[in-house]
Amino acid sequence: MIDDVKNKNGRPKMPDCCNDRRQADNPLCFPIQIPDSDEFYALYGQKCMNVIRSLPGVHHMCKLGPRDPINQVTSYLDASFVYGSDLETERRMRSYQGGLLKTLPVFREIGLKDLLPPNLHAPDEGCIRPSRDIFCFDAGDNRVNEQLVLATLQTYLMREHNRIAVELSHLNPHWDDETIYQETRLIIGAVVQQITYNEFLPMVLGKDVMTKENLVVGRGSKGHKYSPTLDASTSNSFSTAAFRFGHSLLPSTIERWSTSGKYIDARRLSELLRQPYDMYKGGFVDQYTMGLINQLAQAMDDAVTQEVTNHLFQMPEHRFGMDLAAINMQRGREHGLPSYNGFREFCGLPRVTDFFELNTVMSNNTASAYSDVYGHPDDMDLWSGVVSEKPLDGSMVGPTLACLIAEQFRVLKEGDRFWFENQGLPSSFTPEQIDAIHQVKLSNIICDNSDGIEKLQVYLMVLPDPKINPVVSCATLPRLDLSLWRDVAGAGVHQRK
Repeated sequence: MIDDVKNKNGRPKMPDCCNDRRQADNPLCFPIQIPDSDEFYALYGQKCMNVIRSLPGVHHMCKLGPRDPINQVTSYLDASFVYGSDLETERRMRSYQGGLLKTLPVFREIGLKDLLPPNLHAPDEGCIRPSRDIFCFDAGDNRVNEQLVLATLQTYLMREHNRIAVELSHLNPHWDDETIYQETRLIIGAVVQQITYNEFLPMVLGKDVMTKENLVVGRGSKGHKYSPTLDASTSNSFSTAAFRFGHSLLPSTIERWSTSGKYIDARRLSELLRQPYDMYKGGFVDQYTMGLINQLAQAMDDAVTQEVTNHLFQMPEHRFGMDLAAINMQRGREHGLPSYNGFREFCGLPRVTDFFELNTVMSNNTASAYSDVYGHPDDMDLWSGVVSEKPLDGSMVGPTLACLIAEQFRVLKEGDRFWFENQGLPSSFTPEQIDAIHQVKLSNIICDNSDGIEKLQVYLMVLPDPKINPVVSCATLPRLDLSLWRDVAGAGVHQRK
């Protein structure tokens, strides 16, 4: 029986697959049964975890076939998480004045920058609200409130959009709202691509994998090639398992540091999941930003903090939440992912034929533990296997994970017609503009859009080091030269040659 009751937002109400017997045959339900021997959940008498299946997509020409999940957001690195993946969301985020995005000017009277707009259209979606007069934030991706860290990053990109839009309006006073908005969105999408491929991916994959898969952007690259027949969709294995490797890196607490680089305080991660309300406190955006810049990430391994394995999305009245690691494996099974061994073979690696062979790719303790859980190596779940591998030299991840991540980011780069280095389109950047975008770093975004941060290390995803990653004044960092976007001919972005 499918529960067709709607919630207050007009969306289908999610069924209680654990406690409502009427949902026994509901095709949306795929709950996790918790054994009586569970060391944590048994303390609270919990025997079931409510897991709702992913929405299925329609096959081409409405043909019958196996159930496939639908991706509700675009797979392209086009900054759609800022603007939305559908026209309705995009319209909701825009102010339609000067190319600007909507904001919440709660701190203007004390000289601080605006926050994201409040989520008024679906206030309870992905948000744990302590009262009806408190709202979470709105952005192009409805997961913006999933944790405070995401809301912080979204805030900076919203501010960067508006900063660039204001400057472009000064450079080109003849441009209308639509032209400024579209040109600024193109720039923000390019900046996201630049930072992802120049700062994030090299740390995850390492120099050797980046070079081998032609993922290097800018200096040292072999040039960009666009393949019009390449499918740049997000693969099931990437979204359901491989790119969830970051769950291993999550810390137990999120720290706040002063703008001068001194530790202030920390809060449990579970207290900030779907509860980003600290951002309503003046100065806290800067403090959490400095904490993220200076706090150590956890090691990339088979351990995941209890903040998300025992307390994920924990309601204030409870002492337990959900288990993210269990959900990851349940989701992989729901989506029909092949096994860890199957993807080793896909990546050109030898299959593991017995558990003893795991000692060559994982730590001995981890390898021996698998034999207590699975009957054969072919049964191993993909997510569990890839996060347990020993990392490659110079990389954060092991060989199977490096293969799956590199392949996804290769097709995202080569299969994107609007990749910022592509030439020959009406919206293409000039070579000079591309060179300017190649200079942008995440530190530029933070320096230009914080309230009072004046010094940062050059590469923010790496801890500061006096020799290789020094802390420098924001004034010394090269900024995106927007004068290159001066429209002397008055033709506008869509007519640029």
